[in-house]
Amino acid sequence: MADKIDLSFQQAMLALPPAPIVLVAVGGEEEMNVATVGMFNVFSLYPIRIGVGVMTSRYSYKLLKQNKDFSINIPGKEMMDRVEAVGRSSGAKVNKFEEFDLTPVKGKRIGSPKIKECLLNIECKKVDDFEVGDHTWFIAEIVHADANTDYDRSQALLYWDGEYRMAGEPINVVDKR
Repeated sequence: MADKIDLSFQQAMLALPPAPIVLVAVGGEEEMNVATVGMFNVFSLYPIRIGVGVMTSRYSYKLLKQNKDFSINIPGKEMMDRVEAVGRSSGAKVNKFEEFDLTPVKGKRIGSPKIKECLLNIECKKVDDFEVGDHTWFIAEIVHADANTDYDRSQALLYWDGEYRMAGEPINVVDKR
């Protein structure tokens, strides 16, 4: 596992890959969860605002509403099976950190954990949320970010047009549902 280096907020924005699949970690010691989220967006550069869209029917929605912070974690290709498994499971029924061998790491400036195995970790404080159809967008400011010392955004696992990708190449996934 690579060591992490701190990034400025601007460096974190530049480190983001296009169309990333993200793992959102939220909660505290008593109740925490991780969710696979394909709806991620940069909403503003000045001030920096990023957000994730989560279906209102999801367990993570409840935790995101209850907590004032969360982390956005960018996985690499080697995590694809875990990203898929996390997305198919409910945190109401299983501890996804334990079940899928993910290491929660205490945030430097938030109460929610970040995920050690991910390439890039962005600690976020919620500033707003709003519903759009069956999703709620949680908008946040970046309060801390770190990345693997050898991080290159082309290593990040991407998701668009219903496919996982790396630097433009589709990665075939067998639907295990």
